[in-house]
Parts: sequence; structure tokens; C-alpha cells
Amino acid sequence: MYEVIFLGRGGQGAVTAAQLLAYAAALEGKKAQALPEFGAERRGAIVRAYLRIGEALLHSSIKRADYVVVLDGRIIEQIDVRQYGKPGAVYIVNTKTQADWYVPIDATSIALKYGLVVAGWPVVNLIMAAAFAAVSGLISLESIIKAVPEYVPRKYVDANVKAVIEGYEIAKRLVKVG
Repeated sequence: MYEVIFLGRGGQGAVTAAQLLAYAAALEGKKAQALPEFGAERRGAIVRAYLRIGEALLHSSIKRADYVVVLDGRIIEQIDVRQYGKPGAVYIVNTKTQADWYVPIDATSIALKYGLVVAGWPVVNLIMAAAFAAVSGLISLESIIKAVPEYVPRKYVDANVKAVIEGYEIAKRLVKVG
């Protein structure tokens, strides 16, 4: 079983990213579940969402994951996100900054390039979901593209698909180089 924790800010769509990936995995015949964690979050507060892909699915939150996906790079300046990873975990962070302990994806620039902005915030969740898929190899790009229309209003599907493809391809190149 593979476990993933998404760290984002309230309103960024971490829950949607986990749900889309679970749906995409199911399209491939895999067992998967997305688990949101809701509390007293407000827009901008750090929130978590969970994803499991594997044979034995549990209905509990994930304490430490195989993959940690950070939708807002500023979060790594606020908290130690490595507390959420198992030994050997892979971290994927939306940032322009390079570091040896995570895979950097500038999802913000990709979102802006395709006009994916809501209420002044770049919408990076599906780009980061695609980056996770590329880095992990657990879900195909084709399945993510098929899942996008299920989670995005029709008028934003094309822009999201283009952004997802770009995020996936960039992450795939980074993993091959690294």
C-alpha cells in the first residue's frame, strides 16, 4: 500500500487533488481512497488530505506517508513537512526553489500560464496531482486526463488538461535527471 499526504492551504484544493487521483487509480482497476481532513480550517490555513493506493485500504488518517505533496512552497518555511514522511519518503513541493530533499515543481507558474486563477489564487492542485503521478509512477497521465472533467467545471477542462500535461512532463524529467 502507498500512502500520500497532501499539504495545502484552505481553498487550494488538496482534497480535490486526492479525490481526482483516487478516481484516476480506480479507472486503472486499482483500489484507492481519498480521505479529507476537515476541522476549523479557513481559507489560507494549512490543511491535509490523504490518499491510499493499495490492496488493504483503511479508514483512518495517515500519520506518516510514502509521499508528501506540498501545494504551497511557503508551508515548508512554516512547518517541518518531513514530520509527515516515512523514512525514505519522497517530497514534491510547489516551489521555484531547489533543495536536495524534495522534487521542486513550479506549479504556480504553470497555473498562471493557463489562466487557472480563482479568487486571486493560482489553482495548482491538479498540476501537483499530476506531478505526484509522474514521480511515483503509480497512476498514468492518461487516467488523470480522463478524470479531470469529473472534477473541473467544463469551461476549465482544456486549460487544466494542458496544465496537468505540462506538470507531469516536467516532474518526469526531474525524476530522470535526479
